[in-house]
Amino acid sequence: MADSWIRNLRDAGDILKRARSPVELAKALVPNQWLARKVLNDEAPAASSASPTEIAQALRKLRNQLKTEALDEDGQVDYAKLRSSPTFAEMKRTSGLLQAIDPGEMTDDATRTAFWINLYNVLAIHGVLALGIRASVMEVPSFFGVVAYRVGDLVLTLDEIENGVLRRNAPHPATSSRLFDDDDPRLALCPSYVDPRIHAALVCASTSCPPVAFYEASKLDAQLELAALNYVATDVEVDDANRVVRIPITFRYYESDFGRAAGVRLFLIEHAQGAQREALEAAFEDGYELDYHRYDWSLNSMA
Repeated sequence: MADSWIRNLRDAGDILKRARSPVELAKALVPNQWLARKVLNDEAPAASSASPTEIAQALRKLRNQLKTEALDEDGQVDYAKLRSSPTFAEMKRTSGLLQAIDPGEMTDDATRTAFWINLYNVLAIHGVLALGIRASVMEVPSFFGVVAYRVGDLVLTLDEIENGVLRRNAPHPATSSRLFDDDDPRLALCPSYVDPRIHAALVCASTSCPPVAFYEASKLDAQLELAALNYVATDVEVDDANRVVRIPITFRYYESDFGRAAGVRLFLIEHAQGAQREALEAAFEDGYELDYHRYDWSLNSMA
């Protein structure tokens, strides 16, 4: 319990030191529903009509441009270059299309999940550029509660895409509150179940996040499985000296999505390979505890 309090204090300290002003810090204490949204595509040229298929094609085109101009092989983003590039203009154009679609037309889980993951990842990048973020999204601690897109007639922030839609309105890890009321029309956008592998795919524009990637409905299961395998291979370590398995703190924030601590252990073993899997199995058999990496809120930008 003491260790948990210490971690929480350190996490709060990381945010305090990065906030760009007392005003921005104060906004972080305001409940999400009271915050003024910054809807990034309200000023974009709106299309008269668009289908989910057209949006998927536009996102695929944007993905290819990002890979060419602004992403390195590790999925880090060249924000400085992107700010003045044609790709940013394409991002704004694509965001305008979102207002012309009916997201309810997406009915199968793979299509919904791929769409919302991709939209989250693009919105996070767009938010960094629109808010003039230079070193960390925690310069604006309310970032995830205010940065939003209008999709059809509905407005969704980063928090609402992740916790409201993809996590099926599970309690927010920071507040333990649900973001959608029972009659919220955005509940109809949720997939039929929570796939915990989304946490290896959602990119919050920070160093501790997975690398930026884009997902296709027809390949989603294989792509999410690869993302989870890479996440475990890269960010999980067995510390024999301290008898702990050290893992991303994301697993603590969203432990319920994995089936509590026992589910986290099973997920780690199932998504480890070779010697790492053997080491994890032996560690858990021997009673090693879970420990967590501190979250690095530095921008996921190229050095």
